[in-house]
Amino acid sequence: MLCPRVSAPRRQSLLLILNLLVLIVFIYHLSQGTGRDFLPISLLPPVQNFAAKSPLQEFYEEPEKSGVISKEIQSHLLSQAEKLSSIEFPKHIYQTWKTAYLPQVAYDRQKSWVLNNPSHKYTLLTDITALQYVTEYFNTTDPYIVHLYKNFPQRILAADLLRYLIAYKSGGLYVDIDTICYTPVDHWMPRSIGNQPNIKLEGINLVVGLELDVLDTTIYPDEWIAKNKFSERIQFLQWSIYAKPGHEVLRRMISSIQETVREDISNMVWRRKDVSSLQYNELKILDTTGPFRWTKIIMEYINQIEGREVGLLEYSGIKKAKKIGDVLFLPVNKWSPGVTHSNAGSVETSFLVHYYGGSWKGNLPS
Repeated sequence: MLCPRVSAPRRQSLLLILNLLVLIVFIYHLSQGTGRDFLPISLLPPVQNFAAKSPLQEFYEEPEKSGVISKEIQSHLLSQAEKLSSIEFPKHIYQTWKTAYLPQVAYDRQKSWVLNNPSHKYTLLTDITALQYVTEYFNTTDPYIVHLYKNFPQRILAADLLRYLIAYKSGGLYVDIDTICYTPVDHWMPRSIGNQPNIKLEGINLVVGLELDVLDTTIYPDEWIAKNKFSERIQFLQWSIYAKPGHEVLRRMISSIQETVREDISNMVWRRKDVSSLQYNELKILDTTGPFRWTKIIMEYINQIEGREVGLLEYSGIKKAKKIGDVLFLPVNKWSPGVTHSNAGSVETSFLVHYYGGSWKGNLPS
């Protein structure tokens, strides 16, 4: 049976209709976003390829990569700590805000740091001056850090990274803008140590505050941990970091962020493999640049400098400051008073109060 022949005019009409349908589909996809992900990869502009580096190359490579045995790692870290012990904590307080013009509430809180610490220099880094800081101090040694800082689409990632960069390069005190100073910084270590003769001020190179201390599972079951979005029963806070410049914990934190982000970018599917395409949910942010990772890095460091595994019980129940390695751990009350867990205690006996702005949590992917 012969098929009827399609006349030329009719064939042309069908081709025109098909072309119109293809054009409509193309326009529809463009309207669903920026259009960049719809284009073939070959048509996208090339992504700059940054060589992986650590923040400063004079530090030894990570143990798992270098094959250094535990005793050698411990010896190296003890040597680093001894060198740092010869310098003092810089008398410099750093905070950050979008611009130099603070809202009234933030301005009042800022004044508490300036007025209570007349012997300290004070610096407020804005979006503009913070980028200048990161570029000036890290572009030569590690341009990838600058690339990440400039291009993180979720700016909480950049804000977290910035605090570690400041503490690592400049030292002194980094503290969030949503805090009030209750006790002058110069009094923090003497008051927290008290009359503990085994703790020498010069042997302290980093001060870390506990945010969470909930080892008692009868009071704080696993469901409580999950509901309140914690990852462990001991957690260290990072809205305040008091450090001597160049501390190994900070180098490791910065390096760990870089490695994680680089891996996440390489594992992207159907998106441009670049930092500008990253989209993390709340827990992923906490585990990439926030207190989850900060806690892991500190505990790993303590295990290595001590040459043993330091269990959670050794961090728990601290009433006065406790020194492990070259790190001074403050009880929850000192930097996180007034919370409804961890026997946090009252504001009156604290060093600072944190008001949990948390503005970064809006509009995050699930």
